[in-house]
Amino acid sequence: MKKLTYIIILISILSCNSKKTNEKKLDKIEDKRTEVSEPKESQLIIGERIDGPANIRNKPNGDILFELNDNALVEVSSKPENDWYEVLVYADIDYNEFGMDSILKDRPIIVNNDTIGKVTKTHYVSTGQGGNFAYAMLYGFTHKNNIKPETVIETIFKKNLTDNGRDFSSWKRFIETFKLDNDAVGYEAFESFYNYENSIEDPSPGFRIVLLFKKQRLIGLIHSRELQIENTVTHKLNWSYYVTFFDDFAEREQLKFVDYMNEWIQGVD
Repeated sequence: MKKLTYIIILISILSCNSKKTNEKKLDKIEDKRTEVSEPKESQLIIGERIDGPANIRNKPNGDILFELNDNALVEVSSKPENDWYEVLVYADIDYNEFGMDSILKDRPIIVNNDTIGKVTKTHYVSTGQGGNFAYAMLYGFTHKNNIKPETVIETIFKKNLTDNGRDFSSWKRFIETFKLDNDAVGYEAFESFYNYENSIEDPSPGFRIVLLFKKQRLIGLIHSRELQIENTVTHKLNWSYYVTFFDDFAEREQLKFVDYMNEWIQGVD
């Protein structure tokens, strides 16, 4: 009888330990949900980059204002004008240069202490400041062939979806290299990662892409640019936003989020 009692106690102890081990494993899985490492700066895409060197002109086929080195990071307009995109660079200037109205020929274009190009013609610029730094806004036009297609987030989104599917683990690299921020709209049922639109068309840009995950699976995305994705349902939101869900995600949950987003957008208007 004593032997039987010892066996029962031993089974009970092993069962408790197994439960604790499983709970720890579950905790690790939950922690993994938001674990996104910080890659080296050289590994980041962030946004559109120049396939260069490239000339930046005052209008399509116009005068050359400045040139940019290969891989320079630029803001790019959402739609080309006869195969020409408007681009914008925020160039570092001395704090006491804030308010200057032109940038001189042959001046190097420096961003974050890195020389990314050179001014080839003296031209008008506007400036800005924040904290203890100042910047000049260099606008111009460049041909679409001067933008690396592998740095356009919508293009790589569709490629990653086709190649790797919808599990969160397959999107970590994408989130890291485009430096997406976490928690876009405070919707507790979803985990979200986002970036912003260009500031060429809107000085206070909204979202460009917001990835939406539930239980570590991509269930949809908010986007400002039209996207054609197979096996999805797209809802038009207020302003110029869309939200697209994969059609295996419950319609009731889709509509609930659409209502939430429209109220949220009105709240920040």
